Amino acid sequence: MENTLQYKNLYNRLKKEILADVYPLGSVLPSENELCAASSLARSTVRQALSQLETEGYIVKQKGKGSIVKSKSRALNLLSFHGFSATVEQDEIFTLSVQEPLIQPWPADFFFDLNEIESGAGCIHFSRVRSIDQQPVMFESTYVPNLNLPKFTRQFQLHTSFFEFLGKEYHLEIMGMDQQIWAVAAEAAIATHLQLPIGTPVLKISRKYHTNRPHLHLYSLLFCNTEKYAMSNSSGLVNA
Repeated sequence: MENTLQYKNLYNRLKKEILADVYPLGSVLPSENELCAASSLARSTVRQALSQLETEGYIVKQKGKGSIVKSKSRALNLLSFHGFSATVEQDEIFTLSVQEPLIQPWPADFFFDLNEIESGAGCIHFSRVRSIDQQPVMFESTYVPNLNLPKFTRQFQLHTSFFEFLGKEYHLEIMGMDQQIWAVAAEAAIATHLQLPIGTPVLKISRKYHTNRPHLHLYSLLFCNTEKYAMSNSSGLVNA
């Protein structure tokens, strides 16, 4: 616990200094040795803090040069299939419920083709806005085939991890996904949810998650505000 607190303190301090231009774009952070000496921390703790800065897109490590400031925009690893809660610290997340889980027919103009079993079962639909540091970053509308998921609408809490809930309650695992990404202008409803002017560019992402049940897929339609936070898949950044 103490090591976790120490690395987070160093990470937060360096992040604030990057955002305040103490370390401008292209500058080099103090070396690991210098950070260890200045902070009286173990090298493993310093490396953990630097690793998180690199994962979030603030710095890039170059052999022979050190940790170079890359961006003042935090990158969220949301283009992977691990889910929002797995890529952002829980104490940073605020979730606003837009629609509680509800059993309903599939939308007529659904964004993915459904198999016959899913189509006949109807769906469970919920939607929510995910925010970081009071900044809405993602509107998420999720559709789940209503297949052998008893008590879903009563048990799932929108502020919790959807994937963790599925694993714990139904032994469902995410095996992979298909996704399509567009840059679009935010229409009125999306602009309201993300607190943006109408017409602001946002990322629109449609997803089909494959699970360990052959005929059961999960579907999500996401709209992401990249004004403050870039979207990353760990190998690159995406901004609308």
